[in-house]
Amino acid sequence: MTASDSGSTAMADDPPPVIWARLSSQGRGPVRTLDHEAITAAAVALADADGIDAVSMRKVAARMDSSPMALYRHVGTKDDLTELMYDAVLGELDLTGIPSGGWRDDLARLAREIRRVHHAHPWIAGFGHRPTLGPHHTRFVEAGLACVDGLGLDIDAMMDLLSTALQFTRGFVQQELGEAEEQRRTGLDFAAYQRRTGPYLARLLEEGELPYLNRLVVEAEDFPDQDVVFERRLAMVLDGLAARIDR
Repeated sequence: MTASDSGSTAMADDPPPVIWARLSSQGRGPVRTLDHEAITAAAVALADADGIDAVSMRKVAARMDSSPMALYRHVGTKDDLTELMYDAVLGELDLTGIPSGGWRDDLARLAREIRRVHHAHPWIAGFGHRPTLGPHHTRFVEAGLACVDGLGLDIDAMMDLLSTALQFTRGFVQQELGEAEEQRRTGLDFAAYQRRTGPYLARLLEEGELPYLNRLVVEAEDFPDQDVVFERRLAMVLDGLAARIDR
Protein backbone atom coordinates (compact mmCIF):
# COMPACT_ATOMS: atom_id res chain seq x y z
CA MET A 1 0.00 0.00 0.00
CA THR A 2 1.41 3.39 -0.96
CA ALA A 3 1.63 6.41 1.31
CA SER A 4 -1.14 8.05 -0.66
CA ASP A 5 -3.31 4.94 -0.19
CA SER A 6 -2.64 5.06 3.58
CA GLY A 7 -3.59 8.73 3.72
CA SER A 8 -6.80 8.04 1.83
CA THR A 9 -7.71 5.28 4.28
CA ALA A 10 -7.09 7.53 7.28
CA MET A 11 -9.20 10.27 5.75
CA ALA A 12 -11.99 7.80 5.01
CA ASP A 13 -12.00 6.70 8.65
CA ASP A 14 -12.15 10.23 10.04
CA PRO A 15 -15.51 11.22 11.56
CA PRO A 16 -17.55 13.76 9.60
CA PRO A 17 -17.23 17.41 10.63
CA VAL A 18 -19.55 18.60 13.37
CA ILE A 19 -22.89 20.04 12.30
CA TRP A 20 -21.79 23.54 13.36
CA ALA A 21 -18.85 23.47 10.93
CA ARG A 22 -21.10 22.40 8.09
CA LEU A 23 -23.67 25.08 8.88
CA SER A 24 -21.06 27.84 9.11
CA SER A 25 -19.76 26.92 5.65
CA GLN A 26 -23.18 27.10 4.01
CA GLY A 27 -23.47 30.89 4.04
CA ARG A 28 -26.71 32.73 4.53
CA GLY A 29 -28.19 32.96 1.04
CA PRO A 30 -31.91 33.52 0.44
CA VAL A 31 -34.46 32.71 3.12
CA ARG A 32 -35.89 29.23 2.61
CA THR A 33 -39.03 27.65 3.99
CA LEU A 34 -37.04 24.51 4.86
CA ASP A 35 -33.76 25.05 6.69
CA HIS A 36 -32.02 23.71 9.77
CA GLU A 37 -33.71 26.24 12.08
CA ALA A 38 -37.21 25.33 10.89
CA ILE A 39 -36.37 21.62 11.11
CA THR A 40 -34.98 22.08 14.62
CA ALA A 41 -38.06 23.99 15.80
CA ALA A 42 -40.35 21.26 14.46
CA ALA A 43 -38.27 18.56 16.16
CA VAL A 44 -38.27 20.43 19.51
CA ALA A 45 -42.06 20.81 19.33
CA LEU A 46 -42.39 17.08 18.65
CA ALA A 47 -40.12 16.18 21.57
CA ASP A 48 -41.99 18.54 23.89
CA ALA A 49 -45.29 16.93 22.94
CA ASP A 50 -44.35 13.25 22.79
CA GLY A 51 -40.83 12.81 24.20
CA ILE A 52 -37.46 12.44 22.54
CA ASP A 53 -38.16 8.86 21.45
CA ALA A 54 -40.90 10.21 19.20
CA VAL A 55 -38.41 12.26 17.20
CA SER A 56 -37.41 10.76 13.87
CA MET A 57 -36.63 12.27 10.52
CA ARG A 58 -39.84 10.75 9.18
CA LYS A 59 -42.04 12.26 11.89
CA VAL A 60 -40.35 15.64 11.73
CA ALA A 61 -40.76 15.65 7.94
CA ALA A 62 -44.44 14.78 8.28
CA ARG A 63 -44.90 17.62 10.76
CA MET A 64 -43.40 19.97 8.17
CA ASP A 65 -45.32 18.52 5.19
CA SER A 66 -42.01 17.56 3.65
CA SER A 67 -40.07 14.41 2.83
CA PRO A 68 -37.39 12.79 5.01
CA MET A 69 -34.88 13.09 2.16
CA ALA A 70 -35.44 16.85 2.06
CA LEU A 71 -34.52 17.00 5.76
CA TYR A 72 -31.36 14.95 5.25
CA ARG A 73 -30.12 17.53 2.79
CA HIS A 74 -30.09 20.08 5.64
CA VAL A 75 -29.45 17.86 8.70
CA GLY A 76 -27.19 14.92 8.04
CA THR A 77 -28.13 12.50 10.85
CA LYS A 78 -30.42 12.20 13.85
CA ASP A 79 -27.40 12.86 16.09
CA ASP A 80 -26.94 16.16 14.28
CA LEU A 81 -30.61 16.92 14.76
CA THR A 82 -30.57 16.24 18.51
CA GLU A 83 -27.48 18.43 18.89
CA LEU A 84 -29.31 21.23 17.09
CA MET A 85 -32.34 20.66 19.33
CA TYR A 86 -30.35 20.76 22.55
CA ASP A 87 -28.55 23.94 21.57
CA ALA A 88 -31.80 25.59 20.48
CA VAL A 89 -33.32 24.96 23.91
CA LEU A 90 -30.24 26.41 25.63
CA GLY A 91 -31.04 29.56 23.68
CA GLU A 92 -34.02 30.00 26.02
CA LEU A 93 -31.73 30.59 29.00
CA ASP A 94 -32.03 34.16 30.23
CA LEU A 95 -28.45 35.35 30.71
CA THR A 96 -29.31 39.04 30.82
CA GLY A 97 -27.00 40.92 33.18
CA ILE A 98 -24.70 37.95 33.75
CA PRO A 99 -22.03 38.32 35.04
CA SER A 100 -23.15 40.92 37.53
CA GLY A 101 -20.01 40.93 39.66
CA GLY A 102 -21.40 38.71 42.43
CA TRP A 103 -20.35 35.13 41.70
CA ARG A 104 -22.71 33.53 44.21
CA ASP A 105 -25.83 35.31 42.98
CA ASP A 106 -24.82 34.65 39.38
CA LEU A 107 -24.31 30.91 39.90
CA ALA A 108 -27.62 30.70 41.73
CA ARG A 109 -29.35 32.41 38.83
CA LEU A 110 -27.71 30.11 36.29
CA ALA A 111 -28.84 27.11 38.33
CA ARG A 112 -32.42 28.38 38.44
CA GLU A 113 -32.39 28.96 34.69
CA ILE A 114 -31.09 25.45 34.01
CA ARG A 115 -33.83 24.01 36.22
CA ARG A 116 -36.51 26.11 34.52
CA VAL A 117 -35.48 25.07 31.02
CA HIS A 118 -35.31 21.39 32.01
CA HIS A 119 -38.86 21.56 33.31
CA ALA A 120 -39.98 23.27 30.10
CA HIS A 121 -38.27 20.57 27.99
CA PRO A 122 -37.85 17.42 30.14
CA TRP A 123 -36.27 15.43 27.31
CA ILE A 124 -33.05 17.50 27.46
CA ALA A 125 -32.07 15.71 30.69
CA GLY A 126 -30.55 13.02 28.47
CA PHE A 127 -28.25 15.47 26.70
CA GLY A 128 -25.36 17.77 27.55
CA HIS A 129 -22.99 15.09 28.85
CA ARG A 130 -20.38 15.97 26.24
CA PRO A 131 -19.38 19.53 25.40
CA THR A 132 -21.01 20.89 22.27
CA LEU A 133 -19.87 23.80 20.15
CA GLY A 134 -23.32 25.15 19.42
CA PRO A 135 -23.63 28.93 19.71
CA HIS A 136 -26.01 28.90 22.67
CA HIS A 137 -23.96 26.37 24.63
CA THR A 138 -20.71 28.24 24.09
CA ARG A 139 -22.44 31.48 25.08
CA PHE A 140 -23.65 29.80 28.28
CA VAL A 141 -20.18 28.45 29.16
CA GLU A 142 -18.60 31.85 28.54
CA ALA A 143 -21.17 33.53 30.78
CA GLY A 144 -20.76 30.87 33.49
CA LEU A 145 -16.98 31.13 33.62
CA ALA A 146 -17.16 34.92 33.57
CA CYS A 147 -19.25 34.67 36.76
CA VAL A 148 -16.37 33.06 38.65
CA ASP A 149 -13.55 35.10 37.14
CA GLY A 150 -11.62 37.52 39.31
CA LEU A 151 -11.51 35.19 42.33
CA GLY A 152 -7.83 34.34 41.95
CA LEU A 153 -8.58 30.86 40.59
CA ASP A 154 -7.04 29.05 37.64
CA ILE A 155 -9.33 27.91 34.83
CA ASP A 156 -9.68 24.36 36.24
CA ALA A 157 -10.82 25.70 39.61
CA MET A 158 -13.19 28.11 37.87
CA MET A 159 -14.68 25.16 35.99
CA ASP A 160 -14.96 23.23 39.26
CA LEU A 161 -17.11 25.98 40.75
CA LEU A 162 -19.38 26.27 37.73
CA SER A 163 -19.72 22.51 37.21
CA THR A 164 -20.43 21.78 40.88
CA ALA A 165 -23.39 24.16 40.93
CA LEU A 166 -24.73 22.96 37.60
CA GLN A 167 -24.25 19.25 38.29
CA PHE A 168 -26.13 19.62 41.57
CA THR A 169 -28.92 21.30 39.61
CA ARG A 170 -29.07 18.61 36.92
CA GLY A 171 -29.17 15.89 39.58
CA PHE A 172 -31.97 17.65 41.47
CA VAL A 173 -33.97 18.18 38.29
CA GLN A 174 -33.50 14.59 37.14
CA GLN A 175 -35.02 13.44 40.43
CA GLU A 176 -37.97 15.79 39.92
CA LEU A 177 -38.47 14.65 36.34
CA GLY A 178 -38.07 11.02 37.37
CA GLU A 179 -40.88 11.38 39.91
CA ALA A 180 -43.10 12.98 37.27
CA GLU A 181 -42.34 10.10 34.89
CA GLU A 182 -43.13 7.54 37.60
CA GLN A 183 -46.48 9.20 38.18
CA ARG A 184 -47.21 9.10 34.45
CA ARG A 185 -46.10 5.48 34.11
CA THR A 186 -47.86 4.04 37.18
CA GLY A 187 -50.84 6.38 37.43
CA LEU A 188 -49.99 6.93 41.12
CA ASP A 189 -49.06 10.32 42.53
CA PHE A 190 -46.70 10.35 45.51
CA ALA A 191 -49.56 10.39 48.05
CA ALA A 192 -51.07 7.31 46.42
CA TYR A 193 -47.64 5.65 46.37
CA GLN A 194 -47.31 6.29 50.12
CA ARG A 195 -50.70 4.72 50.76
CA ARG A 196 -49.68 1.69 48.73
CA THR A 197 -46.37 1.18 50.53
CA GLY A 198 -47.60 2.28 53.97
CA PRO A 199 -48.62 -1.13 55.38
CA TYR A 200 -45.31 -2.76 54.49
CA LEU A 201 -43.34 0.24 55.75
CA ALA A 202 -45.19 0.04 59.07
CA ARG A 203 -44.14 -3.61 59.42
CA LEU A 204 -40.51 -2.70 58.76
CA LEU A 205 -40.54 0.05 61.37
CA GLU A 206 -42.17 -2.16 64.00
CA GLU A 207 -38.99 -4.26 64.04
CA GLY A 208 -37.10 -1.27 65.46
CA GLU A 209 -33.97 -1.75 63.34
CA LEU A 210 -34.35 1.31 61.10
CA PRO A 211 -34.20 4.32 63.44
CA TYR A 212 -33.35 6.90 60.76
CA LEU A 213 -36.04 5.71 58.40
CA ASN A 214 -38.43 5.91 61.35
CA ARG A 215 -37.39 9.52 61.95
CA LEU A 216 -37.97 10.32 58.30
CA VAL A 217 -41.47 8.91 58.46
CA VAL A 218 -42.36 10.57 61.75
CA GLU A 219 -40.51 13.89 61.59
CA ALA A 220 -39.86 14.80 57.95
CA GLU A 221 -42.23 16.94 55.93
CA ASP A 222 -44.52 14.74 53.86
CA PHE A 223 -44.91 16.93 50.78
CA PRO A 224 -42.19 19.59 50.81
CA ASP A 225 -42.31 22.45 48.33
CA GLN A 226 -39.67 21.49 45.78
CA ASP A 227 -38.83 25.12 45.06
CA VAL A 228 -38.02 25.62 48.74
CA VAL A 229 -35.98 22.41 48.88
CA PHE A 230 -34.05 23.37 45.76
CA GLU A 231 -33.16 26.80 47.12
CA ARG A 232 -32.12 25.37 50.49
CA ARG A 233 -29.85 22.74 48.97
CA LEU A 234 -28.44 25.13 46.38
CA ALA A 235 -27.50 27.47 49.24
CA MET A 236 -25.67 24.57 50.92
CA VAL A 237 -23.71 23.92 47.71
CA LEU A 238 -22.82 27.59 47.36
CA ASP A 239 -21.81 27.76 51.04
CA GLY A 240 -19.40 24.91 50.39
CA LEU A 241 -17.98 26.62 47.32
CA ALA A 242 -17.55 29.86 49.26
CA ALA A 243 -15.62 28.00 51.96
CA ARG A 244 -13.42 26.44 49.31
CA ILE A 245 -12.67 29.84 47.77
CA ASP A 246 -11.77 31.24 51.20
CA ARG A 247 -9.23 28.45 51.69
